[in-house]
Amino acid sequence: MTMLPAAPAFLSLQPPPRSAIVILATLLFAALPMMFSLPPTITLLFIALLVFRGVLLHLNIGKLPAPLLIMVVAAAGGLVWAQLGTVFGREGGIAFLLLMVTLKAFESTSRRDWHVLLLAMLFLIGSSVLLNQSLAVGLWLLAALFAVSTCFAVLCGLDLRESWRWSGMALLLTLPLTAVLFVSVPRLNEPLWGIPQKRDKQASTGLSDSMQPGSISNLVQSNEWVANVIFSDGLTVEPKNLYWRAIIMDDFNGRTWQAVPGFAQDSAQNVSDGRRIDYQMIIRDQNGALPALDHPVGTPPQGLAQRLGNTLRAEHSREGLRRLHLQAALSDTLPHVLNEAEYRRYTRLPAGNLQTLNLAKKLAENALTEREFIRNTLNHFRRQGFSYTLQPPLLSNGHVVDEFLFQTKQGFCEHYAQSFAVIMRAAGLPARIVTGYLGAEFNEQAGFWQIRSKDAHAWTEVWLPSEQVWLRVDPTTAVSSVRTEQGISQALPQSEQSLLPRDHVFDKWRDTGQFYFQQWVVNYDQTRQNNLFEKLGLGGFNLKSLLLFMPLALAFALLPLLRWWLKNRRRDELQDGFMLLKRAILGEDDKTVLAVTPAELREILRRNQADDPAVESLLARYEHWLYAGEPANKSTQKHWFRKVKKAAKRYQ
Repeated sequence: MTMLPAAPAFLSLQPPPRSAIVILATLLFAALPMMFSLPPTITLLFIALLVFRGVLLHLNIGKLPAPLLIMVVAAAGGLVWAQLGTVFGREGGIAFLLLMVTLKAFESTSRRDWHVLLLAMLFLIGSSVLLNQSLAVGLWLLAALFAVSTCFAVLCGLDLRESWRWSGMALLLTLPLTAVLFVSVPRLNEPLWGIPQKRDKQASTGLSDSMQPGSISNLVQSNEWVANVIFSDGLTVEPKNLYWRAIIMDDFNGRTWQAVPGFAQDSAQNVSDGRRIDYQMIIRDQNGALPALDHPVGTPPQGLAQRLGNTLRAEHSREGLRRLHLQAALSDTLPHVLNEAEYRRYTRLPAGNLQTLNLAKKLAENALTEREFIRNTLNHFRRQGFSYTLQPPLLSNGHVVDEFLFQTKQGFCEHYAQSFAVIMRAAGLPARIVTGYLGAEFNEQAGFWQIRSKDAHAWTEVWLPSEQVWLRVDPTTAVSSVRTEQGISQALPQSEQSLLPRDHVFDKWRDTGQFYFQQWVVNYDQTRQNNLFEKLGLGGFNLKSLLLFMPLALAFALLPLLRWWLKNRRRDELQDGFMLLKRAILGEDDKTVLAVTPAELREILRRNQADDPAVESLLARYEHWLYAGEPANKSTQKHWFRKVKKAAKRYQ
């Protein structure tokens, strides 16, 4: 006769190979976000180990010998070290954890071992959020938790369909409680996802600290997300006024403009005039630079500093998203009294480009003021057949400014900003290039502006000695005013429209979902928590408001769990008791347990010479209540069920 083993013995049993294969498939799903972020060599090793373990299971091979497993562990650690230089930190630690969790499957033979593997997967799933905090990863996280929960149910003996049902119910029942704890647990000033960046590991995409012809035109062909912006009080700003300054280029070697980190601060003052605007951004660091509306005013948020030309830089650059509350004055001038060293820096030019120098001299001779000289230069671009294009001819010789101004005359914003700055410097006016973004796309569904890589732009700032200010001049407007007023998609010729990333209807919904996910999940910090409690009429987040909020919120969140408990508490003692007896006598793994009737169970006992009067009496009463049409009252059923539990213990 087959008996159901006690719980510790049950956990020591080996699960069916099919259950183990399901767990390996779940491990593959749990590692998906990492596979897109870790080095390809580590990803390939992970997949190879997973496939190898599946083959061993198919061949009914339990676990590898301990010495061989130790060698594989050492090799995996060595590979992580070779690829990432460490087995600690974020990438190194996650890569090592991934391989160690996979190798755990090679020593898993009992149900207990596979349970431990599933618990390790929970740490793996949580660590993936450190690599990516997008909405897609958030949805994947819920799916991964559901998959792991399903595997736990499968290991407990339920079939796959029943495992899905119970796991889905458990996930739904706990979501309200999860939401309450999420919004009410005290938060830090910054989200937990802010991980410091090493200088050599900073963003490889987005704006760079250097610029040459082709830098910006390559960037605008990407649809990569940069920032979401909300203006206070639903303020509407014309796109042509949305200059998001990020990096100032001041050093020119004849072909490349470079931002010099050592020249990090100057004596520029805050803007005293201009329309004041309050706004907030959710943004990712761009090599430590944070694009801000031209011109930033007020005290920078904690962790930021206003650097060269009032640009914002992170004191400690980090990966992940920031939410910033900022102020700006919409002005095209920035007060600044240049000292002698600054004047020399901003007028410095390398040798060469003689035609450009002569052009600057000619344009300056016909101007009585600095602003008139600027107008003359812009008119030169308007009248000499220049065109705006994403596919300009390559500038091959050593005098790229001369070649552009007098030969090709086809360029993108960086060509015009560069040549304009050189003309200004050639005439003795200090000039510099600013890179950032121009414009943004308004999402009417959610009421926010979105900046993407395709909005990347470069313009020029010229210092006017008579006014002691930097004046923003965008020479691109001289050849394409549509660029500032209607965006890049309207400014390019029809033949180049295909070079820009296309927007689809689905993108709007995706962007809206991502916006709310960033606002309320990824960047749910102390400020956002305080704002939420204020909107609830609790006067912000503090101990008093928390004590008022928690009882009511927990009562609401626990209602689904309470309802489920009460429903299942009203158990069918007759059916549950009969099933308990069958599993105790026949064993948990008996595949016929569901179909066995009371009469068949008595016959099994007699056939195995295990007559049990107590069990036969319980079965007889069960048959009478079930088939004679005389159901017992609830109290009698509970009394019968208690006797069943005592009888079942004798078979365990």
